[in-house]
Amino acid sequence: MASKELINELYDFIYPLALKAGEILMEGYNLDTKKVDIKTDFYDVVTDYDNRIEDFLWSEILKKYPDHKFIDEEDTAKNNNITKELTNAPTWIIDPIDGTSNFIAQIPHTCVSIGLAINKEIVLGVVNVAPQNKIYTTKLGQGAFCNGQPIAVSKCEKMNDANVSYEVSLLHAKKIRNKHIKRIYYIAAQARRLLSYSCVVDALCMVAAGNLDAFHIEDMYPWDCAAGYLLIREAGGVVTHPYGGKFDIMKPDLICAGTEKLRLEIETLIRKADQQKSVGGEEN
Repeated sequence: MASKELINELYDFIYPLALKAGEILMEGYNLDTKKVDIKTDFYDVVTDYDNRIEDFLWSEILKKYPDHKFIDEEDTAKNNNITKELTNAPTWIIDPIDGTSNFIAQIPHTCVSIGLAINKEIVLGVVNVAPQNKIYTTKLGQGAFCNGQPIAVSKCEKMNDANVSYEVSLLHAKKIRNKHIKRIYYIAAQARRLLSYSCVVDALCMVAAGNLDAFHIEDMYPWDCAAGYLLIREAGGVVTHPYGGKFDIMKPDLICAGTEKLRLEIETLIRKADQQKSVGGEEN
């Protein structure tokens, strides 16, 4: 386990860089026209600002810590510091802009997310939701904060009382579409409200802050969840695999909630949905 002193040192180093990254994000956010490229499909987009923020963070981190490793979304700086799996080495898990489509459209659910793992454990996270003037911060064993003020998860225990988030944009992907349609059907039928923000990191932050009661996400990547996972845990919440069991940042399928009772209710609904061949609970 990393020492408190080391975690604090690395936090003090990365925090001002996260502030600067947010300034770069806002520079692009306020532009009416942005350079947009398609990565893998029509819905998978990247901008020059994604790359600018990533290059900035990479270069500053490597100046100070040349042996540190990286897991991040864009991989624009190809070198030996990139890794596809966690080791005991300090490893930065970065999403330079989560919610890129929101960023392009000037929708304020978009952010810079920075997590750090040491000895295969997430030890700190900083999320700069710059359009909302919110900076979420957390250090292992030291609590969770928004703009320097402590945050805590909600105490909601029942789906009928819960505001739950689900990433409905996953329906773009044909291979997983039916699974998510069924799960959305079951969860939406029981939740007080089902919401979608097209920004996984921001949704995780809202669970940590108690604005959302729960969030279910699957088929994502480590950079989508690293910082938010620790925020929720440090804010008193629960994060597990969708079928229960220990959450794995390298395969970040999850249910997160303010309470275990609510998380378990969502798990039960997911299990029921997965047993059906079509929505509505009717077998074909």
